[in-house]
Amino acid sequence: MPGTRWSRLLPTALLVTLALTAITVWSASDDIEAELAARAKDALADVGVSGGQVSFSGRDASLAGFPPDKAAQAIDAIQRIDGVRTVEISGDTAPPAGPMTTSGEPSPPPPSPSPSPAPTSAKPTDKAGFQAEIDRLLAATPITFEPDTTELTADGERGALEIAKLLTDAPRDLKFRITGQVATGSDRKLSLNRALAVERLLERNGVKRDQAYSTQRKNSDGASGEGRRVDITAEQR
Repeated sequence: MPGTRWSRLLPTALLVTLALTAITVWSASDDIEAELAARAKDALADVGVSGGQVSFSGRDASLAGFPPDKAAQAIDAIQRIDGVRTVEISGDTAPPAGPMTTSGEPSPPPPSPSPSPAPTSAKPTDKAGFQAEIDRLLAATPITFEPDTTELTADGERGALEIAKLLTDAPRDLKFRITGQVATGSDRKLSLNRALAVERLLERNGVKRDQAYSTQRKNSDGASGEGRRVDITAEQR
């Protein structure tokens, strides 16, 4: 009968329809995966990541073979692709520990703290301490003059300025005798004038006027140039 024939044909038609639908979906899925794979390749190239593989199951991405230092960047690049649903990574390519920058690269380690400045030696407070520091400074940079003049050499002026920095903080109960020296045979007055030149320089650079005074002395070892200098001695008032 006709009705029976049509009832027998319906299941067959339904199966054919389902098969065609499955083929269409499968084909569309292949197209989506191929398109996402191509876009993934471009995305990785844009960020300079290589050395791994990306595969898709539908819209779900699987990553493998990426170097550990590039894994996070690869994940970030794939996640940004429009249409990708999930991203998984396998193998030993887990992102390195530590905070990530916006580019996916591990943040650089924090800078090492700057070394603390070396502690400076305490300034002297008494006569013995000031004399020891004066002697140390004069040994390092003597206060010397050009021959037969009261003109300080460049090193001599530098040495005098170092002494001035020290004596500006001297307590009021200390005074400092500046003794000029000259080479053997030189004018004795020159030794006093050299001491006066240093006294004025110290006062111009902050040493109290009544804490440094000048004297003279004639030296006998001028052949070596040692006579062209001044010495400074700390004294208790």
